[in-house]
Amino acid sequence: MDIQKDKVVTDAMIWLARIERGLEAQEASQLRQWLLQPAHRDEIVNAAKLWHGPDIAAVLAELVPVGFGSRPPPMPRISRTFPILVGAILALFMAASILLPRLSLRGREASVLRDEEIYSTGVGETRAIKLPDGSHLVMNGRSTLYVLYTASTREATVAQGEVIFEVRKGPSPFRIFAGQRHFEVPAARLDVQVIGPKTVNLTVLEGGVTVKGLPYRQPESPAEARNFDPRVFADASIGPLQSELLDDETLIQRPVTAADAHRQLRWEPQSPVYVSL
Repeated sequence: MDIQKDKVVTDAMIWLARIERGLEAQEASQLRQWLLQPAHRDEIVNAAKLWHGPDIAAVLAELVPVGFGSRPPPMPRISRTFPILVGAILALFMAASILLPRLSLRGREASVLRDEEIYSTGVGETRAIKLPDGSHLVMNGRSTLYVLYTASTREATVAQGEVIFEVRKGPSPFRIFAGQRHFEVPAARLDVQVIGPKTVNLTVLEGGVTVKGLPYRQPESPAEARNFDPRVFADASIGPLQSELLDDETLIQRPVTAADAHRQLRWEPQSPVYVSL
């Protein structure tokens, strides 16, 4: 039961990350199917209220218009021929999706396939992942990681825990989502540690990382105005041997030495065995 609950929580985090970066056409259809389960709707809404702002809630409201946790309205009755027609259309679509790529490639294999995986580690466990472009990822214990790799997309969401990224240069930056923050990495070696729902510790060992700014929001109280940091609403560049703590709308930078970085990453396997995505 706990395993099933953990899977629903992880799936909800992944769907929220996809909504934040923009749903693809097929993903929107898959999300609607996933939301048919009341438990799924309740979990994603609870996570959205805790970790995300009103923009994500607005997207969910469009997908589930009649109350987040309520049962969806009954479907109107349709004729018996409608399911047959839909089945025929789906069969034609599936046949076309299989045959057309083969015809267009004319016997040549596609250079990059679509890979989408969820990885997790237990207490004291580490796991290494190798991407098709040569990038390496190493997960620390009690971590959950979602990876999407296509011909034009390289991205990962650290739902919880800690992950070391060794990103190779590619046609587009590698995108990392963690703690409601968005990082773009052209080529670098960095450590991402999720401390809380809105708190991330980022340490760059080699190369550089761009921390994308938060959507702008005016302070709503005098206390918020006193703690207002305009840097969080603009992109920030983090260079090698720099560490940064991102706590909600606070951005704290501090330099780190090579010795500090070595101590921080003492859990990394010396000779990891990589699992290809």
